[in-house]
Amino acid sequence: MAKQEANVEEVFKQELSRQFYDVFKRVIVTEKATRMIEFENKLMFEVARAATKPMIKLLVENELGKAVKSVNTVNAITGVKRAIVTFKEEGAASDLSSSLGLI
Repeated sequence: MAKQEANVEEVFKQELSRQFYDVFKRVIVTEKATRMIEFENKLMFEVARAATKPMIKLLVENELGKAVKSVNTVNAITGVKRAIVTFKEEGAASDLSSSLGLI
């Protein structure tokens, strides 16, 4: 029974990984976003309009492997939705940005 549960969990994680790339369009790199990375431990993403805060939190924690403290979303007048993700662990945003090749 435990083997079947492990298999179901693995399939669930694979599906979340696929959804991550459907929901997250790109990482936003601006001067303001860079300051947020360095001083506030936050990363900014452009996400799909249908993405919700709990969905964003679950996908980031699963794909990037860091605990998320909070998620804020901003709907721009241009039709772009941005998610600002705050991490619990100090320096997590800097570590992720360097591994993603942003800074």
